[in-house]
Amino acid sequence: MDTESSDTLAYDDKPSMQIFGSQIAESNKSRIHTVDISKKLIQTCSTPIFRYFLDGSRHTYKIDDIAIGKRIFPFLAGQIIVGCCERKDKDSFKKVEVHHKLVLSLPVDFNVDDDENYCKLFLEKINNQILQLPFISSSGIHFDDILLYETDALSKDERGKDGLQNRGIARIQTVMTDDEQLLVANLCKQNRLDDENWLIKDGSLEYTPSARLKDDEWLKMRNNYQYVVGVSKQFNPDLILDFEKNKLSKTIASLKPFQRTKVYRYTIDQCQVEFAIWYLRLRNSDFRETHFSDVVKCEMIIPTEGGFIDSDTIDIISANLIREAYPICYGADTRWTNHLYPVFLTEKYCKSNYIDNNIILNLF
Repeated sequence: MDTESSDTLAYDDKPSMQIFGSQIAESNKSRIHTVDISKKLIQTCSTPIFRYFLDGSRHTYKIDDIAIGKRIFPFLAGQIIVGCCERKDKDSFKKVEVHHKLVLSLPVDFNVDDDENYCKLFLEKINNQILQLPFISSSGIHFDDILLYETDALSKDERGKDGLQNRGIARIQTVMTDDEQLLVANLCKQNRLDDENWLIKDGSLEYTPSARLKDDEWLKMRNNYQYVVGVSKQFNPDLILDFEKNKLSKTIASLKPFQRTKVYRYTIDQCQVEFAIWYLRLRNSDFRETHFSDVVKCEMIIPTEGGFIDSDTIDIISANLIREAYPICYGADTRWTNHLYPVFLTEKYCKSNYIDNNIILNLF
């Protein structure tokens, strides 16, 4: 049995994202490449607009291979953590909500009778066997769901020995992102998010519709994410073209401290929501390993189709993000140059809820 610790992807970006001809998505449409965030604006952000911090991560495990008919399929398990922390003031930082799930990921062929009760009964059997283990009986550890991945012909991009395994991992990833959206929806139902209480979501907002979420839940995303900013530490700098149809990577690499790019518009496949994206250099660092150290990718939902986000709002958000980069988690995380400190704390808290990998592997 192999363990695969997969908290992050190489990039947060989805290759399916589509650029609207490099259209600018902020109210100031001046054709300039970068915008300076003034030190005066940064200094006036002494009362932060960000109050909530959301992180999702998952570990996946290759348990075994199973034979169904004449084919061999990977049998996977996954741990999913989605958590949110709140900072009421400079002396208070605590959890709001944390979701911890254990799931199994199996081929759709496993459900031989195409009967949802078959998987339900198998899950009950697994959990009953787990209860017999002496080190588990009092812990409450159990598997919450069985996820079925498709096994039809692999596309050109999926071909290779890990093609089906990646499909299984993708199903686990989808549950994690669905839970992130549901957590944000819960905050909105409780009226916790507004123009004075924003949320930073660690990673991209590039969600795609999921069968697990009802249509109305997905369509509410535009309203739910009005006061949410996605901040990615890792990104593909060649993914975006600027207004001159050149790759944005050169502009991103040459950003000076406390500068941002213009805000661009994009969407993703099967998605009715438009996104705004910009890149921001957080600090003036003498320890820059690459041209993209200290740079984060920032995303917001555009509230109306074809609409724009106010440029002054973008500058205020950027100034607040710069302040959130201090204190520095130097030495505590290899990604410290691109980290926001409250996001680092939220990640650390969420990962403290993981069950030890050896315990998971010894369940089978």
